[in-house]
Formats: sequence, C-alpha cells, structure tokens
Amino acid sequence: MIKKFRFKGTARKKVFAYIDYLNKSDFSVSKPVLDIIEDVRKNGDNALRKYALKFDGADIQDIRVPREAFKKAAGAVEKSLWPAIKTAAKNITGFHRMQKNNISGYVFRNTGYKITQKYVPLDSAGIYVPGGQSPLFSTVLMAVIPAIVAGVKKIVIVSPPRSRGEINPYILATAEMLGITEAYRAGGAQAIAALAYGTQSVPAVNKAAGPGNIYSTMAKKHLFGIIGIDSINGPSEITVVADDTADPDFIACDLCAQAEHVNGHSLLVTPSQRLALAVEKAVKKQGKKIKINAAIIVTKNIEEAAEIVNYKAPEHLTAAVKNPGAFIKRITNAPAIFSGNMSPVAFGDYMAGANHILPTNGTARHFSGLSVLDFMKHTHVVEAGRAAMKKFGEQAAKMADAEGLYYHGESIRIRSRKKR
Repeated sequence: MIKKFRFKGTARKKVFAYIDYLNKSDFSVSKPVLDIIEDVRKNGDNALRKYALKFDGADIQDIRVPREAFKKAAGAVEKSLWPAIKTAAKNITGFHRMQKNNISGYVFRNTGYKITQKYVPLDSAGIYVPGGQSPLFSTVLMAVIPAIVAGVKKIVIVSPPRSRGEINPYILATAEMLGITEAYRAGGAQAIAALAYGTQSVPAVNKAAGPGNIYSTMAKKHLFGIIGIDSINGPSEITVVADDTADPDFIACDLCAQAEHVNGHSLLVTPSQRLALAVEKAVKKQGKKIKINAAIIVTKNIEEAAEIVNYKAPEHLTAAVKNPGAFIKRITNAPAIFSGNMSPVAFGDYMAGANHILPTNGTARHFSGLSVLDFMKHTHVVEAGRAAMKKFGEQAAKMADAEGLYYHGESIRIRSRKKR
C-alpha cells in the first residue's frame, strides 16, 4: 500500500503526524519482556532452555555452541559465496580501521597541571545476531569487526536456535572466519538478559550490540545501565529524497528492498509530481511479490524535503538529487546517507564498508550508527602540581564553599597550606 501526501497548508500537520506514527515506540511487549528478564536473572540457563522451546521450537540442553559446530558450519556455506564474504570483511575492516586511526588521545595543558585524555577498549561485548526470517550473517561482519578493531578482548555471539537446536550455519561460519569461538543459543529478550546478568553458561558482558526484534530491542531499553547498548534498532526503514534526475526504477527497487524486512517502511520525498507518479507506477510493477508499506510526499522544493528528513531522522537516507552534496549539508539527523543515483542502500548493507547497524524510529536524533567508538571508552587523567593549587586552588575552593561542601574546599586548601 502506498500513501500519498502533499506537503502544504494544513496537510503539513498530516505529514508530521504520519511520521510520528512511523517513529512511535511500541511498548506493548514491555511487561512480558520484563518478566523474561527477571526469569533469566533468577533461573539462568533453565530460563534460556524454556524460551528456546517456547519461541524457537528448539529443545536444547547445551546453551553454548560446541567448537566442532563452527568448523562444520563453514562447509555448509557454498564455496562461491566465500569470496564475497571475505571481500566485504576486508572493506568493513578497512573503513573501521580508519575510524580507529582517527580516535586519538590528547593533552590539555595549563599552569601547574595537565589533563590527558585516553581511549581504551571495553573488556567484553556480546553481539546479537538475528536468526529469524533470514540468516543475517552480514550482521556478524558489521558488529564483530568494529569490536575487534577497537581491541575488545572477549567477544561472544548470541543468536536464536533453529527448530533442531542449531544456530544458522552462515552465522557460525562467518563468526569462525573472524576468529570468534563463543556462540550461545539464545534469542529475543532472554538473550539480552543473559548478556546483562550472565547465566551458568553465558558470560555477562559490558555491552550488547546488534539489531533484533521488538523483544530484544525492548530488553535493551530496560537493561540499559546494567549493560551498555549500541542504539535502538527497530524495524528497518528508508527515506529517499529524489528529483527529476533520479531513475524511477532505481527508486522503486530501493523502496521495495526495505519491504523485505518485517515491519519495514519506505518513504519517498520529492518536489517532482512527475517522478512521484513514475515511482508509484514502478513500485506497483516491481513489488508484486511483496507487501510494501510506503508513502510518497510531494514537496514544493528541496528545502522542504530536508525539513521532512530532519524531522523523520531516518535510518537510511538516499539523496538521489541533482546536487546531493548541497542537499546533504542541510541534513542533521541521518546516520547513513547514500549520495546519488548509483549508491543503493543495499551496497552499504553488504559491501561498501560503512556499518549497517543503525538507529531507527527517529532515534538518529541522538544515536549514531555502530562504530569502533561503541566498543571504546574515554578516560581523562588530571595531574596537578603546587603551581596549579597556587593559581587556581582558592577559586575552586570558593566554588565548593558556595555549594556548601566544606571538605571539597578543604581538600584543595590543605594542599595549598602544606609546604612539602
């Protein structure tokens, strides 16, 4: 189904209301997710086994995947696919190494003291890999490689088991290629809870990262603070801004591509009525095999299109316009932008090297896509001497006095008084 809007007059409110509807959080599963979290916290592996049977139809005993299963999985992947996987891994590694190389510490110096800022990797991370409708082994590349590049020592994978109890071989084989030796059969909210609290089999980790379903996403929301999270990864989405220079068949295919994801939605924003009609026709022709949730918004100009994008804060933004560079300068809320007619989102999903694990539901207003920084922390080291106490000490102490914190001020003054 394709909805159509004109962005003018009172209809502007309808457009914003529709975007709010698309971006709204679904809290309907909050209570059952909290129940699952508490069950895993109390009962550990037994709870994981129960939910594997209930949700995945898998009767499992061992939560951890045995090492031989990794090696066996590699043989299940067709040989013709391995060059593509390895090329993607090379590109993703190259891009994220450049990220790491641009994260540098620094030293701020002032009279009598200095502050050193340094970056350190997390000790551990758990990667959630969806295993539902499709074997999203590309997510293994996108989530594990930044953690490796960051220097995380312990990286584990959680993924829901299939009905026979095994994790999809494409997922295991890709993990094996990257040197991952720990994988656990758990999905949904129970997997995130296991990573947060630990169980008899699953180790507690510092951070959970990776996309998932509504249950795993809600669990990340509830457990944030007990465990770090990357971002809120809900249903996939795309917003395409296009003008008369765009190819309507390209745009239609990009819109249909998002419909392949459960609950995904697609948005075309264009100042061209001609293009809007051409894309609608092309979508109806190309999208016969899928159920598409899409809308077309016709604006007065490209500036209005930018206004809509910044309000929507889409997961993926395609700028198929005459001057994409100028348009992109107007955009402040989009974690991944695909510039020009020859830059499909799917190329970024698999091969380009940038990360495809991105914030959704409008959370790009305050979250970014997964990066090396998600697996690092920064620490500052303050090193002061007597000269600093002499120049700045009394000013700092007076601020403490004003806040009524006597010993804060005294801890500064005592250093100024003593001569040794």
